[in-house]
Amino acid sequence: MNAFTEMRRRYLQSDPAESFAEYYLAHRCYVSDADDVARNQLRSKLASLRTLSQQNSLKEADFFRLLSDLGENVYLDRSIVALIIQHKGQITSGVLDTMRAMLAVPDNATLRYLHLLDLCIECDLPLLSEETLRAAIAAHRQDYDVLSTLLEYVLHFSIDNLAVLLLDYLSEDLPENIQFQLIDILLSNAPIPSDLQQTIQQKLASCPQRKLYLANQDRHREKMSLEECGIVVLQPMFYGDPEDSGKGKSGGLGTLLKTLGNQLSKQQQIAQVFTLTLNQDWSDQKPFLQQYEADHWLVRLPVYLNADDPHAFVKRELSIKRAVQRFLQTQQIEPDLFHVRYLDNASKAMALLAKELHAKLVFTLTPDPHRNMVDAEGDILCFKVEETLEKLNKITIGDELLALTDGIVGIGGDSVKQELELYFPQLKPTQDASQIRMIGEGIDTQIDTQNFNVWRFLGEHSLCYRIQKEEQSRPVILNVGRLNWQKGQHHLLRAWGESRLWQDFNLILIGGNRESKDAQEQAITASFDKFLAVNPHLLGRFAHVEALPNEDIRRIERKLMEHEADSFPNLYVCSSVKEEFGISILEAMSEGFLAFVPVKGGARTYLDDGVNGFLVDTANASALRNDLERVLYHAQRQRADYKKIQHAGKRTVLDQFSIEEIAKRFLELYLGLHESGELLCFANQTFQDF
Repeated sequence: MNAFTEMRRRYLQSDPAESFAEYYLAHRCYVSDADDVARNQLRSKLASLRTLSQQNSLKEADFFRLLSDLGENVYLDRSIVALIIQHKGQITSGVLDTMRAMLAVPDNATLRYLHLLDLCIECDLPLLSEETLRAAIAAHRQDYDVLSTLLEYVLHFSIDNLAVLLLDYLSEDLPENIQFQLIDILLSNAPIPSDLQQTIQQKLASCPQRKLYLANQDRHREKMSLEECGIVVLQPMFYGDPEDSGKGKSGGLGTLLKTLGNQLSKQQQIAQVFTLTLNQDWSDQKPFLQQYEADHWLVRLPVYLNADDPHAFVKRELSIKRAVQRFLQTQQIEPDLFHVRYLDNASKAMALLAKELHAKLVFTLTPDPHRNMVDAEGDILCFKVEETLEKLNKITIGDELLALTDGIVGIGGDSVKQELELYFPQLKPTQDASQIRMIGEGIDTQIDTQNFNVWRFLGEHSLCYRIQKEEQSRPVILNVGRLNWQKGQHHLLRAWGESRLWQDFNLILIGGNRESKDAQEQAITASFDKFLAVNPHLLGRFAHVEALPNEDIRRIERKLMEHEADSFPNLYVCSSVKEEFGISILEAMSEGFLAFVPVKGGARTYLDDGVNGFLVDTANASALRNDLERVLYHAQRQRADYKKIQHAGKRTVLDQFSIEEIAKRFLELYLGLHESGELLCFANQTFQDF
């Protein structure tokens, strides 16, 4: 227990009238006098919104006050919009006149205008005249958040007299996803006039994405063949792409959802699985719909998000909900179950949609950012107001999702469950054990690896640094993951290069874009360059390899283990500050790598220190170096001792974390949420053997 978990416990035991956000702000540590003023103002606004939310009805004056506060704070705005939508049936003509007047100012503040448009669409209020709409589009043509929402408004209200204006916009240098919106609107009338099709094709003639835009037309005309029997599962990820693991924001979750979806879709009780993400970059011509198995589809939705805006999900929460809803309606998909896995506004959007569609909601619960609310000694950390509000937004969403969900999943075993109960004390009164399941992540253990030259392959995909031929017989330290400061690759490089490790092991880091590096990837690779520039003796023993498809990673791991050195075992070192579970760890262990994993996070639930791997401190390079040296050089273990631990690690994965076993646990959870025969044509059948 730490100061934050104690605060959570006290709050829930006090049966409070105030929200946890208010309670936290009242007990938060001092930062500065100015910050205290801002904190008290924020607490007062939260209290006011809570009071209104507890009322059965709103007065006209309440609506006026809420509308006047719109645009002041991106997080509070979401609560204001939700409150107005909740009471949309009480909106008076006076409120409508006020909203219409606010919308008539086309260059109104961006956030305010964005949320006014959200209210129009969600409350079905066509308040913009054609003249005002045209003026707003012109005023916000470079403000893509607002422009995208204006285009949603046009599509929602079937405004069909803007074709000439929108056709002109097709020739402009706009984000691809906004171009897709324009095409959607132009083609929304059926049947589509042939002259309009020709005009669109002419407008796109010089566009590098022309084929993709034309495929977008087909996406609306064609319908997927859907099974009529069994549960339809929708599993959103919204961070990266399963085919881009290790690039940008694409991590192990994509790999998990791809393999899990494939396995679930093979079961008779499952009709279809849809893995859903939001795609921003279409330069590599990825398809909108990618079929993995007969009943598992990856859906890439073209929803505009500002990649540089940390508040993108907050601002576009309702746009994300509507985009997914439009896709489901277009394809006539009726999900029976949504499974969300993050504490963010995109997950909240999916939860709201699930409830609107009367679908079940399953929520994978993790204590993030809860773990980061305290320092190393367990004392409350002091954040400035804006950062505090960002964290409180996620904590609040976690509590809201817990209240909405039909099933809860924790990642790991009993120790993680105990930790979850500390951060979420409301879990303890849960009497129905079927509503919370502790389920680990799983991997495909049945892989085929063709014969290939692993060193040549690594060299072809290296980013600047590669292992020289004369060094290739040495054992390796392997690390796989997206380049991110939290993943700690910079710590691992220093721990290896500033110790005896570099003399005995080669270091291979796999992750990061060859092209289109984001700012964080650029900074990390620059830190590699700086370190190696002053340590040139390390060149030839270090390789940085671009992010690769999961199938290639598995081939590399197996090939490296086929030729393990006699001196030391091959190591897999996960250098993350913390790891919720660790798909890449499981994959390496399944091939026989000796695993070193963070002492913080969920990996400790399956890794017994010194038995099937080792727990190490990954807080910084020095701590990691010390723990690696302690195990490898000071513990006086023999090669046979390591082999025994490697074998135990492999058995752990094969026995407990095969995707077949994990999928079975998820299937049991999903089926348990539905009454017998409610959704299934197989109510009297037993589980299919995996």
